[in-house]
Amino acid sequence: MVVSGIHNILIIGPTNSDKNVDLSTALYDTADILHKLGYKTTIMVENPTALLSSSDFFDKIVVEKVNGENILNYIEQFRPDAILPTVGDKNALGIISGLNGKIAGTRVLGTDYFASLATFKRELFISKLNENDLPVINFISSDKEEELYDFIRSIGFPIIARRRFSNRHSSGWTNINNLFELDNFMALEDSSSAKIEIERSVRGFSEYSCTVVRDRFDNAALIGTIEDVEPIGIHHLDSNLISPALSLNDSKLQKLRNLAIKLARVFNIVGACTVHFAYNHKSNECYITEFIPRLSEETKFLEYATSYPLATVAVELNLGYQLDKLQLDSGNSFNGASEPFMDHITSRFPQWNSREQRYIGPSKTSDSSIIVSGFSIEEVFNKGPLNDKLNDTLNRYEQLHKMDDDQLFEKIIHSTNWMLDVLIEAIRRDFELPVLSEVTGINIPYLVALRNIKDNSAIIRDDEIDENNIEKLVGMGVKGLGYSKVLLDRDDIVTRTVVKSKKSISVNMDKLRQRNFFVTSGINNDLEFTDKNKIVVRSPIITSKKNILVRQFVLLQLVKSINQNGLEAIIIGREPWSSPLDVRNIAYEIADPHMELPHLNLIDDKAIFKIIDFSKTLSDEDMNNNEVFQISTQVIKSIDMKADLSMRIIVVSDGKSFTIPSVIYRKMVGDKSYEISSFNKFMTEREKNEIATIVKEELSQLNQINTYNFEFAFINGHWMITKISAGMNQDIIRHEIASSVHVIDTLVKLILGNTLEHDMSIEKIFQNDDKNFLVTINDQKFQSYNEEGIRKLLNDKINPQ
Repeated sequence: MVVSGIHNILIIGPTNSDKNVDLSTALYDTADILHKLGYKTTIMVENPTALLSSSDFFDKIVVEKVNGENILNYIEQFRPDAILPTVGDKNALGIISGLNGKIAGTRVLGTDYFASLATFKRELFISKLNENDLPVINFISSDKEEELYDFIRSIGFPIIARRRFSNRHSSGWTNINNLFELDNFMALEDSSSAKIEIERSVRGFSEYSCTVVRDRFDNAALIGTIEDVEPIGIHHLDSNLISPALSLNDSKLQKLRNLAIKLARVFNIVGACTVHFAYNHKSNECYITEFIPRLSEETKFLEYATSYPLATVAVELNLGYQLDKLQLDSGNSFNGASEPFMDHITSRFPQWNSREQRYIGPSKTSDSSIIVSGFSIEEVFNKGPLNDKLNDTLNRYEQLHKMDDDQLFEKIIHSTNWMLDVLIEAIRRDFELPVLSEVTGINIPYLVALRNIKDNSAIIRDDEIDENNIEKLVGMGVKGLGYSKVLLDRDDIVTRTVVKSKKSISVNMDKLRQRNFFVTSGINNDLEFTDKNKIVVRSPIITSKKNILVRQFVLLQLVKSINQNGLEAIIIGREPWSSPLDVRNIAYEIADPHMELPHLNLIDDKAIFKIIDFSKTLSDEDMNNNEVFQISTQVIKSIDMKADLSMRIIVVSDGKSFTIPSVIYRKMVGDKSYEISSFNKFMTEREKNEIATIVKEELSQLNQINTYNFEFAFINGHWMITKISAGMNQDIIRHEIASSVHVIDTLVKLILGNTLEHDMSIEKIFQNDDKNFLVTINDQKFQSYNEEGIRKLLNDKINPQ
């Protein structure tokens, strides 16, 4: 039975969409299921581009700084029945922990005040775990030397220590291995008001996380495990992640599972909860290091890996549904208590924009990540971190090959983002695996996989490929990699490369439609198509968090538009797309890191109606093919001119006519910048005519169906072009969300053969029906205004008379 008395729900959104893009699809799924279940939803968010949709499911969107004061003001004014903080980031839990006693009439769903506070208060977290016999790293904060030394004697070395100052800042953690190092640390002169914080060091332990779901009736299930290949001491987001955790035997896995479920019970978590563990395989010491009682980057990764709809399940559990009686949407039942069984491995590998080595430690340095799937460790390593197309591993190999053993050992001791390449070179020089495991903290199974990859590379390099080892090589994912390009010339490669479904939901979950595939090796393909005509969409490789958000948005809108126009979408990408639940049964998603699919001839050319390329990988053949439409950003013109007043517009063209559905107006006023989205309604006739004339002249040389991005600067009383690009750039989300005209759907209709009206009036070219407008101040602060508010802003602050 669902919780009664809840009709209106306030969702606390993520603070920064650029850093929390993994929560965007979770937020979308959450709003979607609440809408289908009949609830009224309001989202408070700082940047509405994180929503992936402007109005599909949200009854009200509040664009404000997400803090306790604004949340409290909204509650006092509109009196929602409940708050849902678990789709927001850590900031949302901080807000909930600070509102205790202030919102007695409003229910908090998923994570209560105490659990939220325990994620911030280390002492409270440790106290609660000790009280319930859960293993935790004990901790002391004191300015009394005698207390500190007594505590250290009770836990032993090694320890980590830092000073916490009265202004709430702290020094960095210092590793201390013996009494001599401790005495030196204590003797350092610092502020007399500082307290010293000490806890047992678990540096070098293996790091695991378990994500569990729990309902209010105390039913619980383990959804997935993740293992950091690198040990504790390397930041979680800079480590290579593997799911499921392969170095855990069944007894160790059950131990961590039981501890995670017990913790969820102790803190009365309803919904999803991720628990992090430090595990020493030699001593069997195990500690809970933290818990995350909300949706996060890890839950989104697991949702892709297992196909289990975590975001949807979590929100239904928050509403009081029983774990084994859930609904994917209105009317379709789903047994969330059935724990996923994965028949494959999914891995997430960090990416750095620079090709140089970066030392990695407890602070995050990576820029983004790539997800790959396979049936062996060797395959996912070859597809991901050792993929020469993604990581320039041949250049790394040449640099490492020139080092002597001492130089190489220094790279082993001090971890860098080249760690896997370094270890392969060390194994090539006959460094012993137990020694490498002892020094690096990396478990033996991963070192064995690296040794196999080294052996395979030697076979390929020495041209010793034959019928006895080729199947083994292909099964380890070596095709298309560096020296192994020779494999592509062999006929039997294609017959050994197949497309497999990510089968991970147990057999009684067949009601969950799953069209998520990856290219691997084997005998039979799982790919089966319907009779519908297809549009193939080639998805890009991701290089930054912002690019991920743009890709998620564009692919979502493309799939929905393709489906609404009666066709079926096939999304083919160098890495998978973590799609919202409501499009998983209307699109095929195929992860293809080595771009092998064109060689397999699995898709009948007659069934492909058009190809939309969003990947920047057009071949010469594609360039001459009228059926291929390139929509990734292609710069046509760029002039370096600066002005206090500028505009960015999006143009949709059918090759002959065009519309300008969205204009972003930008004005510098002193040291502040103001941007107003969908500015069409506030432009003068003169401005519209001037802009349209310039656009018409530029497009007359192109004659192509596409979207175009024009940037203008106002110089000497005239609008002048500073940049033109074709395709979808980072402004597409703001154009689409802020404008009443659906740009991507219009483009799809043009690709399908529709045309724009000829000889349109200026008003028709710039027409949209917007009533609300998005204002950005200093590229950070977003606010929503109605038409009257915009005119007042223009008159009072931006263009005062």
